[in-house]
Amino acid sequence: MNKIITSLSLVFIFFYSAGLYSQCSDAGICIIGSEHHKSGSQKSSFNLEYSYGQSGNETYDEYEYTVHEFKLGGNFVFSKTFSLTAVLPFMSVVYNSSHVLSRNGIADATVLANYNIPAGKLKNFTLMGGLKLATSGLEHEKFGYFNALGSNDIILGADFNYSFLNLSAGFQIPFSNYEDDGFKFKRGPDFMFRAGYLRKADDLLIKFEVLGIKRLVKSEYSGTNLTSSEIKDSDFFQLNILGGLMYNFSRDLSGGITLFLPMLKRDDNSDGTKRSFTVAAKFSYAFDL
Repeated sequence: MNKIITSLSLVFIFFYSAGLYSQCSDAGICIIGSEHHKSGSQKSSFNLEYSYGQSGNETYDEYEYTVHEFKLGGNFVFSKTFSLTAVLPFMSVVYNSSHVLSRNGIADATVLANYNIPAGKLKNFTLMGGLKLATSGLEHEKFGYFNALGSNDIILGADFNYSFLNLSAGFQIPFSNYEDDGFKFKRGPDFMFRAGYLRKADDLLIKFEVLGIKRLVKSEYSGTNLTSSEIKDSDFFQLNILGGLMYNFSRDLSGGITLFLPMLKRDDNSDGTKRSFTVAAKFSYAFDL
């Protein structure tokens, strides 16, 4: 009976969220809490992730697009307390309209330092700090369609694990703005929180998370012949649910899939955070550094 109720609940959530458009998508801040660090037991790893997302219906079809993203990354453990995480994404933005050219290129890279503080047998606390770097080769002037690209940002956060529960929070704070040929873009800082439930059964890890992001200050743009102007509704709040499975194929190789669904409706697509859904597949190879 409980399995039937759970299945029906998941189906309801999926169809409810089908008409909503809001995702963390490829924002750098979402790296906080995406990996669950356990002091003294974690190996280094290489990771390859592919994600597929839809922007959702737009007023004009030319603004609707599909996002394909490959992320090459790794977590490098140097001691029981210290590790480094690095991610380099490659993004392909395919517009549904034949009048708009699709774009491909490297997106913004992220480098994060993790300091693990053991807090008990079933507890672990991790402090995180790093940078999102403006390595993107995509067209920066169209910030309305790409998420969190083109600025250098500081990322600060913390992750707490207790048994099967996980809590994370953090900030993404831009310290340099995008400027090119008289065009300037100033991104607002973000606050993120996520709460998750993890359950392991033999080689299978099941997770369910709630993730929210609030832009604390509206983003602004200006040009040679334009005065500085705030972007409407860019101080958005978005709330998403994440469900996923991760399976250990062997001692060192694991893989899994995650589905991201929005829970609040947003019509505006500031910073490209509008997604009707995103699904991601990830493979990880563990090794001793």
